[in-house]
Amino acid sequence: MKTRATLILPLIVGAALAASSALVHAQNTMDVKLLGVTFIEAPPGKDKNLVPFATSGDLEKVEVNAIATARAGLFNQWTNSFFDKGDVRVTAVFPDKTTQSLGQAEMGGFPKFSADARSRSFSLSVNRLPDKTVSGLIFEGTVPLSVAKGTKKAAQAFDPGKPGPVKLGDVEIQHFKLDGKSLQLQGNDALLRIKALSFKPASGPVVRAERGGWSRMNNEHQQTWNFDTALTRGELQAELYEGLETIRQPIRFVIGRPW
Repeated sequence: MKTRATLILPLIVGAALAASSALVHAQNTMDVKLLGVTFIEAPPGKDKNLVPFATSGDLEKVEVNAIATARAGLFNQWTNSFFDKGDVRVTAVFPDKTTQSLGQAEMGGFPKFSADARSRSFSLSVNRLPDKTVSGLIFEGTVPLSVAKGTKKAAQAFDPGKPGPVKLGDVEIQHFKLDGKSLQLQGNDALLRIKALSFKPASGPVVRAERGGWSRMNNEHQQTWNFDTALTRGELQAELYEGLETIRQPIRFVIGRPW
């Protein structure tokens, strides 16, 4: 058995956010708002390192979900900050007011972005609670959030028979590979500046691509973009991020045990 509670803006958290607003908004570049908390607690007295037979998922987990809204600039997922999980530390608070460090929080990947790229979600979690009952948890530290100052357009003639290099503005694609309706780009971290990609055939309407998989090994990057049609000769059109920077945003969330 395990106990699960999902809270939306618990009162204790709301109070904590009000108390710590100066810290959260210290850089004056974005606002942070807590969306909700998931609190899963294993039965007392259990060895939480043991997973019962035929069970899946976390026996214990506390996860906070928040949203950041930029006052200026556009949030971007695809910079090196994606691999930076921040330095948020988690502290357990007990009924007798003593505390225990639980180490570093895990920052979730694959955030959601608003259509205008002004807002993005992020989550922080810890997967082990102390054996004795806690009153609550404190998540405190900084989270890395990548922001671009803006975007610019770029275009380049495209010939599927010539696999590279191709330059989209000042972003160089060292090599590309076509696989049906998918286009795989290979290059360095400059590829991370591509916000959107489209293809304009010699005749017919512009076809917008959907972002697919990506990978990185050392400084070699690969991105896959999926189109609704096979690519022929035409023109690649891109929207590129400009002025990328990673902001280490201070946060402090105080989470109360919900029972």
